[in-house]
Amino acid sequence: MKLGILTAWLCLMLPVVADGLKFRTHWVGNTFGGGEKWVQNFAEGMAVAKDGTCYVCSGWDEGGREVGIYRGGDVIGKCEDLHGWGRSGGEAVAVDDEFVYVATSQEGGFKHPELNKNQVLSFPPKGTKWFGIRRYTREGKYAPFPTGAAWGESLAILNTVDGEKAPGQPVTGLCVEGSELFASCAATGKIHVLDKTTMEVKRTFPATEPRGLAMAAGKLWVIERGAVSTYDPGGKKIIAGIIGTEDAQGMVASALATDADGRLLVADAGPRQQVYMFNVGGEPKMIRKLGEPEGLYSAPSPGRTGPFRFANPRGVGADKDGNLYVACNPARNGCVIRSFKSDRRTMNWELLGLEFVDVCDADTAADGAWLYSVDGCYSFDVTKPAGENWQWVAQTLNPFRYPDDLRRRAGHLEAGPKFFSGGGQRFLAIRGMWQGLLGIYRLEADLAIPSAVLSASHYEKDGWSPPHQPEKDGWLWRDANGNGQMDEGEYSANPGPRGEFWASNVDSRGDIWQGDRKKGITRWTCGGVEKNGTPIYSADKIVHYDTPAEITDLLRTDYQAESDVMFLTGQTAERPITGGEWGTVGTEVFCYDGWTKPDRRLRYRVSLPYEAGKKWIVSFCTAGDLFFAVDCKSAEVFVHATPDGRLLGSLKPGPEVHGESGWVDFRDAIRAIRRKDGSYLVFVEEDAKGKTLVYHLDDPLAK
Repeated sequence: MKLGILTAWLCLMLPVVADGLKFRTHWVGNTFGGGEKWVQNFAEGMAVAKDGTCYVCSGWDEGGREVGIYRGGDVIGKCEDLHGWGRSGGEAVAVDDEFVYVATSQEGGFKHPELNKNQVLSFPPKGTKWFGIRRYTREGKYAPFPTGAAWGESLAILNTVDGEKAPGQPVTGLCVEGSELFASCAATGKIHVLDKTTMEVKRTFPATEPRGLAMAAGKLWVIERGAVSTYDPGGKKIIAGIIGTEDAQGMVASALATDADGRLLVADAGPRQQVYMFNVGGEPKMIRKLGEPEGLYSAPSPGRTGPFRFANPRGVGADKDGNLYVACNPARNGCVIRSFKSDRRTMNWELLGLEFVDVCDADTAADGAWLYSVDGCYSFDVTKPAGENWQWVAQTLNPFRYPDDLRRRAGHLEAGPKFFSGGGQRFLAIRGMWQGLLGIYRLEADLAIPSAVLSASHYEKDGWSPPHQPEKDGWLWRDANGNGQMDEGEYSANPGPRGEFWASNVDSRGDIWQGDRKKGITRWTCGGVEKNGTPIYSADKIVHYDTPAEITDLLRTDYQAESDVMFLTGQTAERPITGGEWGTVGTEVFCYDGWTKPDRRLRYRVSLPYEAGKKWIVSFCTAGDLFFAVDCKSAEVFVHATPDGRLLGSLKPGPEVHGESGWVDFRDAIRAIRRKDGSYLVFVEEDAKGKTLVYHLDDPLAK
């Protein structure tokens, strides 16, 4: 080992000492630690070049990798500038020997001061949005053409939509054959054929909500409403769906490609969760399958990961040597890219980008060896080097068995798990970026099963609402029969807070604390656990506590059941929030002894860092003898001693993750536990490069 490499390795193994705190930085959820290398947040489509380079596309990646470029199990780069300034990616990508073609959009009202001075079309006016195809070189650089619009003069506009709330018309499928580029649009029911050199439309023809495209045996294969149809290149339909094989019945096609021998590859995002290979020279005939039937959700261990257990495959492809590639976008979010040898029995490599707007919490009984995010389960070994000490074990969400799971249906339960246990049962309590919903899930084997939901109001999102919910006002749902479904007769009224509130917490005994910003705190006492694992809550057992007079805006609660100590955070008359920051912890922390007793007393109040528009605390938690508060913009974690509230120092991302973090983006983005040896694990959301940061902190109060 060379001296420079050895020195760098030793530096990563040694703890950082800062502000008197001694800690190491770890991470989970992404194959890479950051810097120039990370796996993107989503995988909504994929194209594979002859040399095995994978171009994986998505509508959004927090770090700007809407189209990631991967080869040989490594990150090669990305297609530049598909992120921000009104731009976004899409669900379709194609590649040939010269170019990469990407579905994209461009909103109006933006102007770059230097680029596109002489182009025919610059940017649309405010309120207008372009949908089309952006062309890149194989290395991810803009590949302009004379009529190219917007950034890099590289956008071919296919659809223009006026009105900020008007339905979009994105490109939903792409493939290239010879000199022609084929592009589908499900919203308009059209397939456009472009000259790939000039990027001008040569012809169009109708199709039924067309999405994925591929050329094989001289025919255009098109995904139409989950089935696969064929057209001749001129637009005449030949076959209305792949037929003639029992194996294809019930298929929900999600991606198409061809291999070097001209066979059609079909990804199935339906119940089978597999990839199929068809001979299509004559009557389509399935000749091979890849993946376990039912994929990640198959018995006897639904949720357990494995190389051939796919979860929502959204991209498929093959290289000239016969290696096969599959990209999955698991049910809630994530990016899983796998390469398989031509024998279809061996995995070459795997890349993972699993966490977005999420954070982990630890199973306390396991001393931090098992971590849970909203829908992920990881093994974790703090004694091993960062990046080598975690493994994705399971996805705890099963969309086929529990189709109304609010983690999948409701963005309000997208983030912030809290682990607790009781009655021999382990649970996750989950909130999100916004308030109004709190979900409780019981952990059974590798799944987290819906067990209770507390809603502040009648809930509806994107045309979906919880089955059988009351017609108005807030409600409590409990899984009375233990089937994990929101059945009729399982709802009751919720007299708790309404509107936007932030001070919601579940303590170690399962009691739910919900603080209205002005009207006090509601406590739902957990009355135990039923035989089916469902926690018992009843409005008859609600207790109400007034907000202490010193707090003008209550924003967080954190109750320590074992000691009857309550931590509250919020605004005060002396230190108000003046910059309009949304969803913050506030400006002060208050610690009360004997909270539930008539003679409760304020032990101390501590000011938190706050500079309007520059620094504000977004998330707060307690563990052992410490409490932690994390700044939104810098992701700096301030560490305080709970006995007296004094500041002990702060944690910042170490060299293991290139010293970087994105903004901390939601209300419960920090969690912590005290381990049996007295050290702490502190978990912090890190959106920019798709992971959870894990700080291993030596006990700063140890004598």
